[in-house]
Amino acid sequence: MFVKEVDLFKGIASHIIDEIVRLAVEEVYPKGKVIFNRGDFAESLYILEEGRVDLVIQGKKRYAFPIHPGYVFGWSALVEPNRYTAAAECIAESKVIKLDGTRLMHVFEKNPSEGLTIMKRLAGVIGTRLDKFYQQFTSVK
Repeated sequence: MFVKEVDLFKGIASHIIDEIVRLAVEEVYPKGKVIFNRGDFAESLYILEEGRVDLVIQGKKRYAFPIHPGYVFGWSALVEPNRYTAAAECIAESKVIKLDGTRLMHVFEKNPSEGLTIMKRLAGVIGTRLDKFYQQFTSVK
């Protein structure tokens, strides 16, 4: 399955990947579908398999960060206070892999070394996204 190809999970022991794959649910959303809104309770981590999703922060101006196949989003399901920090909007029909955050954390707790590795990688994803959003703010004239 696509899960083992995602950077977040590369190199993780196959028995742990098998546990994660058992949690996975594939869903297809039409263009225009909002998967979640900013502020919603974050239950699931998502991996985009096909299509395109934008992470959007709407204020006086609309800021969007495009998510392409292989990217994870909805990381708030693994980080307190478990509220999504942006909306996720399908810009095209999109196939996603949905992982229950609570169940995923149980896998990490049973396998702390690999769980720590994955959470460190997730922190890198968050840092990269913040940097790209900050670039949007500072490049506005």
